[in-house]
Amino acid sequence: MSKASSNNATSKSTRRPRRLPLAARIVLLVVAVAAVVVAVWSLWNVHATAENIDATATLTRTIDEAAKPDADFKRLLAQQRQTDARYDALLDAKATLLPELVSNVERNARTSKTLTGRLEESLAQQERDKQSQDAGGTTTQNAERGADPALDEQEQRKLEELLKNNEPTEGDASTSTQDGKRTQQGGTAGSQDAKPW
Repeated sequence: MSKASSNNATSKSTRRPRRLPLAARIVLLVVAVAAVVVAVWSLWNVHATAENIDATATLTRTIDEAAKPDADFKRLLAQQRQTDARYDALLDAKATLLPELVSNVERNARTSKTLTGRLEESLAQQERDKQSQDAGGTTTQNAERGADPALDEQEQRKLEELLKNNEPTEGDASTSTQDGKRTQQGGTAGSQDAKPW
C-alpha cells in the first residue's frame, strides 16, 4: 500500500503544471501590454498617415482649382476649411505621431492655412467687385433709363424755346408788319429816290 500511495503522489506531482514565478508573470504581462500599445500606436500612425495623404490630395486639388479663372471661391473655401480641420485634428494628437509624420503634417497645415487666407481674400475681393458692379450697373441702368427722358426733356425744352422764338407774338407781328411797311416805305422811298417821276 505504501508503494501504491507513493506512486499516486508521484503521478499527481507529474500531472500538476509548474506555476511560473510571480516576477516572470509580471514581465509577461508588461510585454503583452506593451505589444498592444505598440500595435494601437502603429495602427493610429497608419491611420494618421492615410489621413494626411488624403488631406494633402484635397489641398493639391483645391490649389489647382483655385488657379482657374472661373474658380468658385465660396465652394473652395468651404472645402478648404474642412481640410484645415483635418490637419488640426492630426496636430492635436501630434504627441502620438511619428516625428517625420508630425513635420509633414505641420508643413501641410501651414500651406493649408495660407491657402485658406488667400481664398478668403479672393472671395472678399470677388464680392466687393460684384457689389461695385451691381452698384455701377444700377447707376448705369438708372442713367440709361433717365438719359433718354432727360435728353427728350432737353430736346423738348430746346424745341419749345425755338418754337416760342419763332412764333410771332403781337409785338413781333406789329414789328414785322411795321418792318414790312418800313421796308415797303423804304423801298418806296428808295424807289422814289431812284425814280425821278
